[in-house]
Amino acid sequence: MPILAAAATTEHVHARGVSVKFDGLAALTDVDLSLRRGEVLGLIGPNGAGKTTLVNVLTGFQAPTTGQLWLDDGDVTGWPAHALARAGLGRTFQSVRLFPGMTVAENVELGAVGTGCTRGAARRRAHDILQWLGVTALAETEAATLPFGDERWVGLARALAGEPAFVFLDEPAAGLNELEVDRLLQIIARIPSELGCGVLLIEHNIELVMSLCDRIQVLEHGRTIAMGTPEEASTNPEVRRAYLGADLDETVTSRQRTTTFAADDTVLRVADLVVGYGPVQALRGISVEVGDGELVSVIGPNGAGKSTLMNAVAGLVTPSEGAIDYRGADLIGRPPERIAREGIALVPEGRHVFAALTVEENLITGATASGGPKAVAAELDAVLQLFPILRERYRQPGGKLSGGEQQQLAIARALLARPKLLLLDEPSLGLAPLVIDQLFGVLAKMRDDGMSILLVEQNAARAMSISDRTYVLRNGRIVMAGRSQDLVGDARFDDAYFGFAPERARP
Repeated sequence: MPILAAAATTEHVHARGVSVKFDGLAALTDVDLSLRRGEVLGLIGPNGAGKTTLVNVLTGFQAPTTGQLWLDDGDVTGWPAHALARAGLGRTFQSVRLFPGMTVAENVELGAVGTGCTRGAARRRAHDILQWLGVTALAETEAATLPFGDERWVGLARALAGEPAFVFLDEPAAGLNELEVDRLLQIIARIPSELGCGVLLIEHNIELVMSLCDRIQVLEHGRTIAMGTPEEASTNPEVRRAYLGADLDETVTSRQRTTTFAADDTVLRVADLVVGYGPVQALRGISVEVGDGELVSVIGPNGAGKSTLMNAVAGLVTPSEGAIDYRGADLIGRPPERIAREGIALVPEGRHVFAALTVEENLITGATASGGPKAVAAELDAVLQLFPILRERYRQPGGKLSGGEQQQLAIARALLARPKLLLLDEPSLGLAPLVIDQLFGVLAKMRDDGMSILLVEQNAARAMSISDRTYVLRNGRIVMAGRSQDLVGDARFDDAYFGFAPERARP
C-alpha cells in the first residue's frame, strides 16, 4: 500500500511536436515525449541538448513556440506552472531554490500548499514525506544552514509533498558524493511503486540513469535522436556519436603522431588533487601529467570536473588536498596573475573577449613582449599568421565576431602572453562543424610546433584526434587513461566514459 499515494488521477502525460525558439535559435524542434504512471523515463543528451527546456515546457515554466501538452486526453498547452502543479505535475530544479529563512518542514509544506492543501493538511504531508525519505531529523532545521546534500533531499521532498502523479527530476545527483548518490538511487527506485508516480529523470550520471530507467529518450541539439530501453540506448551508435563526436576510430587516427615523452620531460604534474565547492567534491584525488611539447586531453560527461581541474591549475580555485607541480614549482596557493607570469595561460570556457574593444585592442591586452612596439608588432604578426581571419577583422569590435572568430581571438590573445603551457577549456563549444575543423587544425599545428597543451573538450573524438594522451574523467575521478589511439581500440572505453551499469536498481 503506498505511503503517500498520488492524489491526481492522471495516468499519462505526453508532449506532441514541441518546438521552442529563443530569438530565432531552436532550443527544441518537434519533440514528442510520453510518460505513464509507474515508470521511470530517463531524458539524457549532451550539454545544451534541450533537456531542461523540455521539462520547463512540461511544467509550465516555458511556453512552447509550437506543439501541444496533454494530460490523458486533455489539452493543457499554455497552462501556467501553478495550474499544472495542481493537475499533478511536480518537479525539482538544478538549483534547489529553498527559502533560507524557513525550516525544512516549512519549505516542504509550501510544496503542498501550492497544490491547494490547507495548512493543516500540508503539515501532515510534510511530516509523512520527510519520514518516507528518512530525513525527519531535519524538520526543524533552518534551510540556510543545510549542507548541499541535505538541500537536495528537501527539494525532492517539496516536489513530492504535492502528491503529484508525475515528478520531473532535473539533475538530482549533481554535486552529491558516492554514498548520497547510492541513497538517491534507492529512493527514486521506490517512487513509482510506493508513491504511484511516473518519474522523468534528467541526469548526467549515465550509470544512475541506466540503473533506474525503464525507457530512455536521448536529445541532441533539441531533437530526439533515440528512444528505447537502457540496453538499446547504451548500444545505439547515434547516442555514442552525440556524446563522443563523429566516428571515434576514424577521427582519432586522422591527426595522430608517434612522439613519445620521457618522465623527466614533464612540465605539469597534478597529484591526488581534491577540490570542493563547500561540501560538494568536484575532484576526488585525480592525477594528471603533461609532457614538454605534449598535447593531453581530458574528456568526460558534463559535470565530471573538467573545468574545475583547469581552474585549479590556473589558480582560480584552491584545492583542499593534493599537489600541482609546474616545472618544479608548487602552484597551490599562488595567485592567478603570478601563475600566468610563470608561463601558464588559460582560455576559459565561454571565450570572454572584450566585446567593446576591437580585435587589435583585445590582442594587445594579452601582449607581454618586452622590447617596445616593434616586439609587440612582431608577436601580433605571428598570431595573425596562425589565425588569418583575425587580420581581416582587425578593426572590428570583438562583440561583432562570430563564435568561431571569438574563439580564435581568445586563443590568439592567450598566445601573446607567450605561455609555456596552454590550458584550453571547451574550445569547440557552440561552433559549427566546419569551424571546429579549422580550429582543431590550428591546435594540431601548435602541438607540432612544440606547444604544451592541456585540452578539455566535450567532443571526445576531436580531442583524441590531436592529443597524444587522454584522461577520462567521470564523477570527479580519473577512470581511464592512456595513449589516445590505444583508448579508442579498448573495449572498456565506452563503459569508462559513460559508466554503463549492467544491473537495474528497480525493485
